[in-house]
Amino acid sequence: MDRQGLFVLLAVVALACALVATAQADAGPSVPAPARVASARLHGPQAPAAQFPSHVFRLAARQPPSVQLAFHYGLLQPIVMHGFNAAVDVRYKRLVLTYSHGQGLDATRFESASEQAAGMTLLEPWTTGGGVGVLLIDELWILADVKVHRFAAATEVDSATYTNVTVGLELGWRFFLWKGFNIGLVVRYWPNVYSSAGSGVTLHDASGKAFVHEPMQQGQSGVFGNALLGWAFDL
Repeated sequence: MDRQGLFVLLAVVALACALVATAQADAGPSVPAPARVASARLHGPQAPAAQFPSHVFRLAARQPPSVQLAFHYGLLQPIVMHGFNAAVDVRYKRLVLTYSHGQGLDATRFESASEQAAGMTLLEPWTTGGGVGVLLIDELWILADVKVHRFAAATEVDSATYTNVTVGLELGWRFFLWKGFNIGLVVRYWPNVYSSAGSGVTLHDASGKAFVHEPMQQGQSGVFGNALLGWAFDL
């Protein structure tokens, strides 16, 4: 092919390319073939009824789309202490506000050996208080709370009542089973910061022998865990 023929061929190719480019511009942006887009799984109260479990793990804190109200019930109290403890939580973004109340708890099994030998009973007629905290990751939260606990100690001879105040921390995580129904696991550190009993109250056993009952601690030196059953819904 001579030089003139080569120029003609290049000109034809350039013209063809220009025509194709013009046609594509007139047709607008290309549209890809339809593709299957995986729908995002909704979490917790927002999940459809057919989704089980309704929990979707992620590292980012699960901030409710609006104010979220949750109720939960402690399992330790009815199983171990023959009473109950219920709580209500309010969550907004990463903020957590909570209030709980317990009633009719029996702490006799947590007495010292000498107190049990003296035939002492120890009841916790009520416990109440609240806290404020923040969501960390997923459904994991940490909060600080203040609780007031009423105790009644008694033997065959005498009795005494006193009030403890605890200020502590709670670390918890909840897992959604179906829609808003969830189970939570918590560990708490609630040390006594005040007791109306001072360093202890003096009681007497059936023989009249005196002994000192020190203000009751929460759990093991203020540390204890619990499992919670609850329901959460968005307002």
